[in-house]
Amino acid sequence: MRAFSIFTFDIRYQIKYGFYFLYAVISLLYLSILLFLPESMARPAAAIIILTDPAALGFFFIGGMILLERGEGLHTYFSILPTLNREYVLSKVLSLSIISTMVALFIAGIMFRSEVNYLLLSLGVFAGASVFTLFGLAVGTVAKSINHYFVISVPVGILLMGPAFLIYLDLNNFLIEILPATLLLRLIYASLQLEIPYPPILSLVGIILWCAPAYILANRFFATYIERGGE
Repeated sequence: MRAFSIFTFDIRYQIKYGFYFLYAVISLLYLSILLFLPESMARPAAAIIILTDPAALGFFFIGGMILLERGEGLHTYFSILPTLNREYVLSKVLSLSIISTMVALFIAGIMFRSEVNYLLLSLGVFAGASVFTLFGLAVGTVAKSINHYFVISVPVGILLMGPAFLIYLDLNNFLIEILPATLLLRLIYASLQLEIPYPPILSLVGIILWCAPAYILANRFFATYIERGGE
């Protein structure tokens, strides 16, 4: 019950600060762009949009949430509350990943209707969004302010996302293929019925495996942050 209460608090908090509204506006903006693209370009463009926004937006949003909560003093006494660190971390990941998945399904559903593997897309985006949100949470605990967060999160985000786009240069190196952004991009391609060089189940397994080290990293950073008194 406690974990569920934390989760519902996060949902209400995100609604309060307009996260859902922002996602809706962004989704409509991207849909308006996709509708004007020729069919040959629409699917690859949609894949890139789903990768860089619904799937990865949690990476940036989580930092804003941590800093907003810190500003309201919500973390000051966290160490003496019965709430466990992992409950806080998992609640943030679950709530943001659900939004990401809903937006991805909305974009794909409006654009391509029945020509989408919705199960594959749901699992892939949820797992991918979880990984990026966890990395973002780790960065957010280090940031001292919103400006500081963007200063450190932008280069980290580029390092996380950038290598995926090397596949468009035919640089299909194994080290590139096993990175979370590349795995997710391949998975989104497959769910939109675009060709990828290996079975999509490998991408799905790969992105799910990335959840473990990302969670360990985020949990350790958050525990250290709380030991500092949420400062």
